Amino acid sequence: MWHARAASGWVAVYLLLGCASRGSEKSDPPTYNNVQVGLEVENHNWSDIVVYLMRGNSSHRLGMVTALSTSRFSFPFRHIGTTGNARLRAHPIGGTNGFTSEDLLVQPGQSIKWTLESDLTRSFLGVY
Repeated sequence: MWHARAASGWVAVYLLLGCASRGSEKSDPPTYNNVQVGLEVENHNWSDIVVYLMRGNSSHRLGMVTALSTSRFSFPFRHIGTTGNARLRAHPIGGTNGFTSEDLLVQPGQSIKWTLESDLTRSFLGVY
């Protein structure tokens, strides 16, 4: 009889410990889909430039940077994703040759600075 009570007591202890450990588990990591990514575009070009965010076959117009000026944009992190296939595209107004950046590798909370040179092929970007 003592063994039955002791065994049922241990079962109760294990059940309580199991419930307590379930409550202390970490919840799912937060999603960063709506975190805003900041983009600063410094235009050293003589043309006004329209800036696009490209991902796969789709493009999203972010805005325009006038000649020899700087503009700031933001967009949700979900527009970049984690696949590394998002790029920026600069299209000069009235021009025929646009320029597309290399792949963007950005983490949530980081921002991008893109410097557009007079020769767009010499443009560069940094992630901070």
